[in-house]
Amino acid sequence: MSDRDYRAPGMLVRRVLNPLVGALAQRGITPGDTAVLAVRGRRSGRIRTVPLTPVLLDGTRHLISPRGETDWVLNLRAAGGSAELRGRGGAEPVSAVELDAAAAVPVLRAYVRGLGRAAGMLFDDVDPASTDAELAAAAPRHPVFALR
Repeated sequence: MSDRDYRAPGMLVRRVLNPLVGALAQRGITPGDTAVLAVRGRRSGRIRTVPLTPVLLDGTRHLISPRGETDWVLNLRAAGGSAELRGRGGAEPVSAVELDAAAAVPVLRAYVRGLGRAAGMLFDDVDPASTDAELAAAAPRHPVFALR
């Protein structure tokens, strides 16, 4: 058993929603900026994909993991931040840099506020009314990456 901080999605999300949203995102027919992150698997070496919604803040796109140290987070770290973002504009190579807790606070705030009341479906420790101190305390459990 792993000691990583991870909240597994339910079967419906894993088996139905993620594949459906991923397929739609790669065809450019999802709402908003939903895209598919493609990153090499740390054990298999195969390309793994997951639909994500980047957050744009101060001209930089960011990826947030509300569920903690998910496989995509571990794979992205193992790949040195090298990945591909697939969506409306086709496939774009990206380099992801993980932010420390202090730098992650404004990104988490923007993401949680953008989710509104739906934030409770993804986060169990922060919501749109969370203070900077609460977001900073939660940041280590929700990895945030800046895309370059």
